Amino acid sequence: MTHGKMLSVVLGVTCVILAPVGLCSQVLETETARPLQRGVLEIGAGYEFQHSREGNEVAIPLAFELGLTNRLGLLVEPVPYTAIRPEVGTSATGPGDLEVTLSFLARHESGGMPALALAVEEKIPTARNSLIGTGKADHAAYIIGSKRLNRFDVHANFGYTIVGSPKSQSLSNRVMGALASEFTVTPSTILYGEVLASTSAGGGEGTPAPPGTAAAPEVSGDEILATVGVAHSFDGRARYSIGITRDNVGAIQVRPGITLWFR
Repeated sequence: MTHGKMLSVVLGVTCVILAPVGLCSQVLETETARPLQRGVLEIGAGYEFQHSREGNEVAIPLAFELGLTNRLGLLVEPVPYTAIRPEVGTSATGPGDLEVTLSFLARHESGGMPALALAVEEKIPTARNSLIGTGKADHAAYIIGSKRLNRFDVHANFGYTIVGSPKSQSLSNRVMGALASEFTVTPSTILYGEVLASTSAGGGEGTPAPPGTAAAPEVSGDEILATVGVAHSFDGRARYSIGITRDNVGAIQVRPGITLWFR
């Protein structure tokens, strides 16, 4: 099955099972302090194609977020398909890791004060190939802020990740930060941009893995990612988006996606 056909099947099954009743605007990697209302389910799917001087990568990430209460939310993010095709070396195909995030809105936005949320995230090592995942769990915690400034909705994150080390490797924990903004052009169209940065877990471009092992992409050096994109609703029932990301070593990623909202 081709990459495009696989994405079409995933989206088709999703839309047959559930009927969308609203519209969601979340298109960012940056977390926001904008929780879903109780009982609302958000489903997103994307197609990520990345090209760098080291080769190409493809992934199909999914996201399922449920409003448990008006303040508490659960986000589950599987990656059913990943393909890594380096210019030199071994290729890999298979599922990626699963991330589960529980977030809590600590305070609503009021006056000049932003909305604040706290989140904990667990990476469950579901990847079966050492080129795709480390085979170890990671544990992360975040502080999230969101503030509306006229037509801008601005978000900031600060997080810390305890990184699980695979056999024969000793990885460092990571500190991350993110800043993002969504600009409302019309009620159905937004422009968005974000910058995400994280410290090195060990390895990085040009740093080999220990003999007899292979380094997963997440075992990387310091990272800085910048994204710009646009999202639009053509029918009032789904929001379609496309974003372009460049990182600090010159890799370019293109990500089209769709987000639906169900009750």
